[in-house]
Amino acid sequence: MIGAKHERMRGEILNGSIEKTLLRLAYPLIFFNLIFIIYNLTDTFWLGKLGREAVSAPTVSFPFIWTMMSFGAGFAVAGFAFISQYAGAAQWDKVKHNIANLLTLMFFSSLLLGVIGFFIAPWILYVLGVPADAYMNAVIYLRVMFLGVPFTFEGFAFSFALRAIGDTKTPTIINSVAILLNVVLDPLLIFGIGPFPRLEVLGAALATIIAYSVASILSIYLIFSGKLGIKFFLSEFKPDFGLYKKLFTVGLPASIGQSLNALGFVVVMGIVSHFGSVVIAAYGIGQRIINLIFSVSDGISMAMSTMVGQNLGAQNFNRIKTIVRKTIIINTILISIPTIIIFLLRTKVVGIFINDPLVITEGSIFYTYFLISMPFFGIFFISTNVVRSAGRTKESMVIGVIRLWGLRVPLAYFLSMLWGERGIWIGMALSNIIGAGLAYLWYRRETWRVPVTKEEVIPPYQL
Repeated sequence: MIGAKHERMRGEILNGSIEKTLLRLAYPLIFFNLIFIIYNLTDTFWLGKLGREAVSAPTVSFPFIWTMMSFGAGFAVAGFAFISQYAGAAQWDKVKHNIANLLTLMFFSSLLLGVIGFFIAPWILYVLGVPADAYMNAVIYLRVMFLGVPFTFEGFAFSFALRAIGDTKTPTIINSVAILLNVVLDPLLIFGIGPFPRLEVLGAALATIIAYSVASILSIYLIFSGKLGIKFFLSEFKPDFGLYKKLFTVGLPASIGQSLNALGFVVVMGIVSHFGSVVIAAYGIGQRIINLIFSVSDGISMAMSTMVGQNLGAQNFNRIKTIVRKTIIINTILISIPTIIIFLLRTKVVGIFINDPLVITEGSIFYTYFLISMPFFGIFFISTNVVRSAGRTKESMVIGVIRLWGLRVPLAYFLSMLWGERGIWIGMALSNIIGAGLAYLWYRRETWRVPVTKEEVIPPYQL
């Protein structure tokens, strides 16, 4: 039924060294995050060779792609909560049942979303007011991305399911292979190198979809081959509409929350854009380095989610508190080191990306105000992930909306009216600091003690 490696990993998660297990789960996730950032830079680099109209295609499509991804990620988060908690309780039959139904739900919902998105893509971009010189490229790019939604969603489901049972290496390997394939195909399909046709923006979109499809095929093979330590049969993928309802109930708030985040960042970008190209460039360059730092925090936090989910299923509440405390300490140390280095060398760091002295100056100012908030953002992310791992996605959605819409957007807007672009950076930093405090206080309420796999509240004497 279940492989020895999964039983062994469960034992480490429930009883082993917290620090060792956390880092063991985290390092593949951190590696993948870094690879993904490199891919994004590479994709932009090649499209940039075609001109600003080509680069604008993924740029203007990004909010809609992010919204689409948010729905997939939301249901994957729901599946993660159920699967990790059943794994912690050693209910392996339910683990298999939930994995199978997560995969089928993601497939059918992605087909519907992909078809709808393909037909409304031109209308969406028209309503947005995309400039005429970028409109056709954007339509082509967005339509192809919508056609690839089934592959994307299956990848989400597979990755989150394996992470839930403590396997972070396999999805990292598969996703890294897909990204490297994408990096190789990009110039070949964009410029028509060798036997490949010159497809320009269409080539960039196709390279992405081909890579995702390869990842999906590899995932399906592993699922049915038994090489994962859990062997599935086709008969096990019969839809369970009762479980679909549960996954939908838990997953929808997560999807809405991530979609609202996507929209919030679009609004912040609009505030930044008001101050001109220098500030936009400084913000863009600044975010690239912030994403590198965040990739470490994100990996640590996702690894912690696996440990929290399984310990919640096993009702190890005191161990969860210890896991969270140690994760915050480790994460703060790992974030603070590069943050301090970048702060001290901020002018040189910005200068790596651009020679414009005005952008370098503004980028340095961005780091001066924003970097101090990075350790706090780590605390925010960890605290919300504990709540999310319990399946309390409505609560995590509220926390996220407060940080972005209740704090970041209004602070950035009003402070920019007082202090110009520096007010934006200060508002962004304050949203992380205040948001971290609110998220941690919410975690301390311990609403996460009620797992989604249980209908009753765990009584205090079981603490």
